[in-house]
Amino acid sequence: MNRFSLPDKTLRLLAAQVNLNGTFHHSCTFKNTNLSLSFVLQVERSSSGTLFTLLTGDEKHSLTVYAPDKDTHLVLADFIEAIANGRMDSAEPAIPRVLAESVDRGQLLDTNQQEQLHQLVCKGGSLLLDIGMDEAVSLAVHRTHSRNGITAILVAGNSCPRTQCFTVYGDNQHSFNRLLQSLDHLAGSAVPAAFAA
Repeated sequence: MNRFSLPDKTLRLLAAQVNLNGTFHHSCTFKNTNLSLSFVLQVERSSSGTLFTLLTGDEKHSLTVYAPDKDTHLVLADFIEAIANGRMDSAEPAIPRVLAESVDRGQLLDTNQQEQLHQLVCKGGSLLLDIGMDEAVSLAVHRTHSRNGITAILVAGNSCPRTQCFTVYGDNQHSFNRLLQSLDHLAGSAVPAAFAA
């Protein structure tokens, strides 16, 4: 899940900038690090389409959109992230952002993260997970003693945190599945804000 991605604020700016002519400065950040990739975006609108030119270091990439619509900024965001993550020179096409969102939801956690989550369900404790959002998700799990189950608290974000808290009874697999479902809902609640622009 560690990769360069555009912050939510940049997505909102792109939504406005695709309708303007001009030069704009942005950066992609590498998840959970201080690394960033700065780039310059030049937008040239004409009657036949819109030309987007991306300048980063000594590289220059261009994208022309002939029928701009309300999702043009998402197409541009996919293009920028593909360049930042090095997918532009491969034969592998980038997964469209909306489709990638649904694929990522099905595979929210990698194998190592699933094992960490399973251990958390079995033993209790706390964990910090990177599930592909701008900020990591904090989890705290308490094993209930009166009945087999867990009480879980999930928090995503610091400045405007989204939280979930629940108690579920049943075996460890049932508790694990419920925690995965809750993580999926938490990730889903954060995604629409990024695409509302």
